[in-house]
Amino acid sequence: MLIFTVCLAYLFLLAVNKTEANSQILIPSGEFNMGTEKGTQAERPLHPVWVDAFFMDRFEVSNKDYEKLNPNFQRSQASPCDDCPVTRVNWEEAKTYCQRLEKRLPTEAEWEKARRGPNEIDAESDKKKSRYGLSFEAGTAPVQSSIKNGYGLHHMEGNVWEWTNDWFDAKYYQNSPKKNPRGPSEGSRRSVRGGSWYNDIWYLQAGMRFRLAPDVKLNSLGFRCAKNS
Repeated sequence: MLIFTVCLAYLFLLAVNKTEANSQILIPSGEFNMGTEKGTQAERPLHPVWVDAFFMDRFEVSNKDYEKLNPNFQRSQASPCDDCPVTRVNWEEAKTYCQRLEKRLPTEAEWEKARRGPNEIDAESDKKKSRYGLSFEAGTAPVQSSIKNGYGLHHMEGNVWEWTNDWFDAKYYQNSPKKNPRGPSEGSRRSVRGGSWYNDIWYLQAGMRFRLAPDVKLNSLGFRCAKNS
């Protein structure tokens, strides 16, 4: 009986690990151009950055996945379905969720590298790929509904804004490290990326930055997790 129980436990762990492995995509190490000259001071200058390889969630964290660890969570009316992205989660709650899965929030540099894909594509105007420019009442779409980008990631532009790990500083790019930048050591706002379903395409640019207080909870704000390779 003991051997049978141990075998069942082992098979369960294998299944969990397989699911976990399938939920993330390896983003290869390499250099890319971070920022944009089209934006504000916060996005300039366009500068080369090296990022080590890491894993990134294929999808934004969904309601059903978030509720596995937070069963009393109340869904947003703008994002009500099981597979819709979880929203109204502040920075600390997003960070805690990732940590409980032995993951973490991505840095801004990691997020932008993953967003650009292997061909460094910037703003995407194809509404079949990006959910944006809609009325607020339209709400979110299921996390797996968009066409994947060059790395195989979904909804890296539009649908919901996504938390990153970094503090925000509009002047950070002027003196940021060229390898694995991790943002300022302190601040009052955290960086968010990607735009949402009711933003116009300007906010969907790969280099576009925005910031929010870490305790903010919005109907249009979610997250995805990253992990060291």
